[in-house]
Amino acid sequence: MSLPSRFVKMAGAGNDFLVFESDGRRLTEEDRERLALTCRRGLSVGADGALFLTSGEEGRVRVDYFNADGGPATFCANGTRCAARYAARHGLAGDESVLETGWGVIPARVEGEAVTLSLPSVPAPQDPIPISGRGLPPTAIPVTVGVPHLVVFVRGDLSRLAIERLGPPLRRHPALAEGANVNFVKAAGANRIEVRSYERGVEGETLSCGSGVVASAIAAVRRGLAEPPVTCGTRSGVELTVAFRDEGDVLSDILLTGDAREVFAGELTEEAWRA
Repeated sequence: MSLPSRFVKMAGAGNDFLVFESDGRRLTEEDRERLALTCRRGLSVGADGALFLTSGEEGRVRVDYFNADGGPATFCANGTRCAARYAARHGLAGDESVLETGWGVIPARVEGEAVTLSLPSVPAPQDPIPISGRGLPPTAIPVTVGVPHLVVFVRGDLSRLAIERLGPPLRRHPALAEGANVNFVKAAGANRIEVRSYERGVEGETLSCGSGVVASAIAAVRRGLAEPPVTCGTRSGVELTVAFRDEGDVLSDILLTGDAREVFAGELTEEAWRA
């Protein structure tokens, strides 16, 4: 299989993706290398990752997700929201759909540009682990929402935090075997937090991270810094909303709502993946 040439560019709260109607399970190593080159900004289309959509079982939509480095990932919340919107706009599903992801089966509801995911239950945050870094607290909180996250609460000016310097060592924290996405969080009111995210696979800050704001909202509520539903401000300026039910050892009925927009459609040429 060669990487499909036709694609749609989508964005969910600032996370941007290339969307292909194709089976991601059939990508070759060469395809994945080309995908990584196509996700470069400046030299190619540019994206935080890529979504491959096909028909799943029982009328569902299968979603295979790849990070910007071409590596497969279990789940991407903003990407899954974009997949639901694409499926509704292009006749793969209705406004109410069920998406098959590497994490599990996820129902979605599309209302205009707004998409709400009903996420699987997740375990309670783990015990804090020690961290270091100028302007950072002594500990951070591991939370798994389909993929591993590390939540760092900061007190200073979040907009001035040197995330490109602080993110890499935390993303590879020795206590986290698979590494983690790192979310820097500041409480901003009874029902609001501000979040900046450094994502593995992108190896840099993204304008938002859907599963990251869920992890951040859960950690904030557990620390008594917010109450659900939690409005989450992101680097893009677009807000996401997280609601859930705290059952002690598990968080259930998790809803993530935010925008998912179709930006443009295009066709790749071989120059898109020229080194």
